[in-house]
Amino acid sequence: MPFVMKGDAQGGDSSSGVRPGGTQTTTLVGKDNGGDNLTVVNAGIDPGAGLALHIHPGYEEATLVVEGNIEAVLEGETRILGPGDLLLAPAGAIHTITNRSDKPAKVLAIYPTTKPERVFV
Repeated sequence: MPFVMKGDAQGGDSSSGVRPGGTQTTTLVGKDNGGDNLTVVNAGIDPGAGLALHIHPGYEEATLVVEGNIEAVLEGETRILGPGDLLLAPAGAIHTITNRSDKPAKVLAIYPTTKPERVFV
């Protein structure tokens, strides 16, 4: 099992389905860096930014808040999550996260697949 060093991770900007402001992502574990059936993404979410409502058709997603606060919506229920809180979206469940605060937030998104896919609804 490899160690994943922050400097070796694959970075990028998410743009598909992202609300104004921006989300910066780094894939810590995935098909190109050690994951056989797992993807772990470190995401920085700027104030006002987030994703449009979406589903993951064949697998669940766990989103762990590392820093800041986010608004999480799961199947129409809304909660404010802070550091250490987690959103577990079952396969096919409509969900989203948005940073409604005036400070940046960070989350880890964890998928049991190396080909994460979002279907926007």
